[in-house]
Amino acid sequence: MENTHNFILPKTNLIGVGAIKDLPNELLAWKLSKALIVTDKNMISLGYVENVEKILKNLFISYDIFDGILHPNPTVSFVEDGLAYFKKGLNVLRNYKLIISIGGGTNHDCAKAIAMVATNGGSIIDYEGYNKVTKPPLPQISINTTAGSGAELSMFTIIVDNSRKVKMTIASPFLTPYITVNDPIFMTTMPKEVTASSGFDVVSHAIEAYVSTEASPLTDSFALEAIRIAFEYLPRAYENGNDLEAKEKMMYANIMAAMAFNNAGLGYVHSMAHQLGGFYGQTHGCYNGILVPYVFEFNSVSIPKERIMKLCEAMGTSTQDTSQAIDIIIDSIRRLTAKIEIPGKLRDMGLKENDIEILSQNAMKDITAFTNPRKGSVEDFISLFKSAY
Repeated sequence: MENTHNFILPKTNLIGVGAIKDLPNELLAWKLSKALIVTDKNMISLGYVENVEKILKNLFISYDIFDGILHPNPTVSFVEDGLAYFKKGLNVLRNYKLIISIGGGTNHDCAKAIAMVATNGGSIIDYEGYNKVTKPPLPQISINTTAGSGAELSMFTIIVDNSRKVKMTIASPFLTPYITVNDPIFMTTMPKEVTASSGFDVVSHAIEAYVSTEASPLTDSFALEAIRIAFEYLPRAYENGNDLEAKEKMMYANIMAAMAFNNAGLGYVHSMAHQLGGFYGQTHGCYNGILVPYVFEFNSVSIPKERIMKLCEAMGTSTQDTSQAIDIIIDSIRRLTAKIEIPGKLRDMGLKENDIEILSQNAMKDITAFTNPRKGSVEDFISLFKSAY
């Protein structure tokens, strides 16, 4: 019986304290003429963009800066603005050969979308779903400043279509960046709320990848270690933004969780959180933090006992009783979210009961739902939303 698993990653990943210093060596062989930097004004004010500008200048690579990412939810309008900037006066001197994203997941997602539509044409909306990209995008380098969405090394881009109030999931191996940079020095300035939301995104990625129908021994090893690290170090990173050890550990957890979900897929937590983000525009990781206990309990009847036990161990506890292990996992998740001050209910993040039915219908269609371990109905989604309300 065939049982194959593809494993997709960026070609080169520069990781660790000071990793940004290795980027020039990677760029030398490319003989590039021009780059477009995709970022936001905060990254400019923090000096992170200037660091990259110096590298490009030393290599005689000309560049322009698009800083039109205005808030932490990537939208169709941001992508269209970037493409308009990209095309403005396009000629030989403005023939971009590279996209460099600097920031967190929103910036990386927008950069992927810009790079892809620039070579494939049409609108970003045309590519919602899996494997609809037919031509390679412009090469992308993702310089990451959060830990994190994992967007810097995944083949996914998540873009909000405000006209439909839908957070689109677009997936293709073509969208995988060529080079990633994860340097914790860039992560010490994260506000506490970003540390919390992005940090719990790591946990949700790892849990969903571990119980996914496409999990493999490779993704399992990354997912379990990411969970173990996050439960130990996320509270420290949240309490002290200058704790470089905790930031570095969370950086590794982010990378491992992203490697896991990029190849195993996700589940109902993300298919639901995407809809909430599309409707209300609040922080994705916080939606995940509220949803994970409810979705895990729903899924638990379809998760093999040994996997439940290993999850429990990764969170720091062991037991031989399956029911007790499920309770421990749910309680451990809730204690972690309480430590990092993630809201307890979806009503605290804007959910309106009248929207639950349409949110549930949309969640069923999200491609992240396809690898959930238990197959549910619209009514199941309605029940999950109401439980978390």
